[in-house]
Amino acid sequence: MVDNVAHQIKELIQVRGRITFAEFMEICLYSQVGGFYSSRQQMITSHFTTSPTSHPVCGALLARQLEQMWSILGTPNPFYVIEVGAGDGALARSINLAVRERETGLAVCMRYVATDYQPLWPGNDRHNLGWGNEDRHGESRLESTYRWDIQRIKADGFNSYRNVNGCILSNELIDNFPVHRFVVQDHRVKEIFVTVQGDQFIEVLDDPSTPKLEERLEGLGVLLCDGFRGEVNLGIENWVGQVARALDHGFVLTIDYGQLALDLYSPSNSRGTLVCYHRHASNMDPYINVGQQDITSEVDFTSLMGTGERFGLQNLGFCLQSSFFENLGFNSFLDGLQNEGLSHARTELRRMAMMALVDPEQMGNFKVLIQGKNVDTTIGLIGLGG
Repeated sequence: MVDNVAHQIKELIQVRGRITFAEFMEICLYSQVGGFYSSRQQMITSHFTTSPTSHPVCGALLARQLEQMWSILGTPNPFYVIEVGAGDGALARSINLAVRERETGLAVCMRYVATDYQPLWPGNDRHNLGWGNEDRHGESRLESTYRWDIQRIKADGFNSYRNVNGCILSNELIDNFPVHRFVVQDHRVKEIFVTVQGDQFIEVLDDPSTPKLEERLEGLGVLLCDGFRGEVNLGIENWVGQVARALDHGFVLTIDYGQLALDLYSPSNSRGTLVCYHRHASNMDPYINVGQQDITSEVDFTSLMGTGERFGLQNLGFCLQSSFFENLGFNSFLDGLQNEGLSHARTELRRMAMMALVDPEQMGNFKVLIQGKNVDTTIGLIGLGG
C-alpha cells in the first residue's frame, strides 16, 4: 500500500513537474489506494490516542454541554448533534451513553449523526467501551440494554445538510486538513512545492500557487522574518462556509490543537508546526512512511474565528480543553472514581487516563472554540465558565 500512494504521487509529479505540499498531504492521507485514513483499522489501534479514546468521561462532559445548548435553543425535538470525523464512534457512543444515563429528556430529542471520510464502526450495534461497569463478558451493563441510536454516514462535507437545529461537533479534525507550506525568503513569501529527484521526494521553492496564501498572512497582520517556515490552511474557508450554511439555529463546537495567529506565527514556531505520527512516535519528515503515517499541523484559530464571522457565526468563547472540562465538572468525575469499588490498580489506571484530558503536557492544551448562529448570547455556556 505504501508503494501505491508513493507511485500515485510520482505519476502526478511526472505529468506536472511538481505539486503543492497541500496536494501531497491530501494524497498521503486520503488516497483510496492506500492513504492513511483509508487504512483506519490499523490507524486507530496503532498510531495515536485521542481524547474520546483516552476515556469516555470526555463524552460525558460534552453531554453536559450539549444538554445546556439544547435548553438554550428551547429544547427542540429533534435536536441534531452532527459529529464530523467520528472515526470508530468512540465519542458518539460515550455521549449517547451519558445522555441516556442523565435522563434529562435530551435522549428522546437528540438525533446523533456520526460522519466520517472513512468510518470504522463495530460489526454490530453494541460495542464495549472498556471503561464501564463491565459484566463477566466484558460488556457494560448499560450498553447491553439498548441498540445505538446513531446515524452513521460516510461523507467528507456538509453540502447535503440544511436547516440544522443543534450542534455541529468536531474533535481533532481540522488539524488534518491539507496545508500549504511556505518559506520567507528575501522578505517574500515562497511556497514549498514537492517534486522527485531520483527516487526521493524533495522540496523546491517558487512563487505561491495561489494569491490566497499571501492574502491570508497579510490579513492576520503577522510579521515574519527571513527563513521563517510555516503552514497555511486554506481549507478552513470552504469548511466554515459549509458548516454555516448547514446550521440554522445552534452551535459549532470545535476541539483541536492549535494557537491564535500571533502565537502560531511567532518566532517560537519559525520551523513550522507540521508533525507526523507513525505508531505512536512523532517525526518531522512527511516524505517517509508515505501513506502510513498521520500528518498534522496546528490549527490557526484566529482564521477559524474570523472566517466564521464572515459567514454569520458568532464567536461565543475560546479556551483550553483543560478549563472547558473542569468547568463542566471534570473533578466530580475524578472524585467519583473512589466510589466505583475497583482495585487500587484499576482506579489508578482510570485516573491516569482521565488526567490526560486536562494535563497541559498532553491533551489539556488542546483548544475549544464555540461559535453560534441565531442563538441567545446572553446565556453563558457552562464549559466556557458561564
